[in-house]
Amino acid sequence: MKSYVKRFLVIAASLLTLLSIATFTGNTVKAATKVSPTSSVATTTMYSKKLHLDWNYDVYVPGGYNPNGKKKYPVLYMMHGLYGNHRNLLERFNSQQMLDGAMKRNGQKAIVVFIDGFNSFYVNQKGGMQMESAIMKDLVPKINSTYKVSSSRADHAVGGISMGGYAAARLSLKYSNYFSKALLISPSVWYSLPKDNPIRMNMHAFTNGKTNWSNKVYNSLFPTKYINKKTKPVKFYVETTSDDTTVPIKNVNRFVKTLKKDKFSVKYVKDTGDNHNWTFWTKATPKSYNWLMQEFK
Repeated sequence: MKSYVKRFLVIAASLLTLLSIATFTGNTVKAATKVSPTSSVATTTMYSKKLHLDWNYDVYVPGGYNPNGKKKYPVLYMMHGLYGNHRNLLERFNSQQMLDGAMKRNGQKAIVVFIDGFNSFYVNQKGGMQMESAIMKDLVPKINSTYKVSSSRADHAVGGISMGGYAAARLSLKYSNYFSKALLISPSVWYSLPKDNPIRMNMHAFTNGKTNWSNKVYNSLFPTKYINKKTKPVKFYVETTSDDTTVPIKNVNRFVKTLKKDKFSVKYVKDTGDNHNWTFWTKATPKSYNWLMQEFK
């Protein structure tokens, strides 16, 4: 008799445990689909066919975002600099807080995607990482199908710091049929790099298969190479400091001059002090977000 009682108690305890788990799971699902009044950032992984790996990225969604609603949002793709990753612009400074402020001030909300670009310069490397294709053919379609993204070109932007700024310039011009706005902060738009420059000596994005950095490859991929009769108008926000020793301001001045010569709209901010570093980028990035929210309105 005692054995039957013992078995009954064990079964009863198991049923209570299962019931608790089911109740918790149900509450979790309900909470996940609830519209939050505050913004959130989710770190996500997708398999990229172009990169042949599981690829990390972060997505900022504004407060009030409803995954089941009809409202569509503008989207911004943000890219980090050399030696960084998809978390840089969220951890080295607080992009979530910066975006919250810019959106509140301007009464405009947007979805922001933070890309992991490794040290690729966000190009398709000869015999190596196909980052450009991964962004445009893997990531953009994934974001469009997962989030409430506006289909209007006027609501699509790309931006970045340093290497990411170079990429934002290049992708916005090459894919001007998709992007209409670009944020360039300390963009690495060198017109030439000395042979003994550490970046040129150690990076492989512009290899021709024989040498790490081929001038021919680099020049062929330079952002302004994509300006032609088919390039649609793109609005640029460009900010740098005259004290930048990594990307001397004469390079950025020349790049901006070319954009203006070809009738592109450019908001160019030249600061003094600081350098090509996080101290400067922490000051510059909020201004770029503010500009973009104004443009999205």
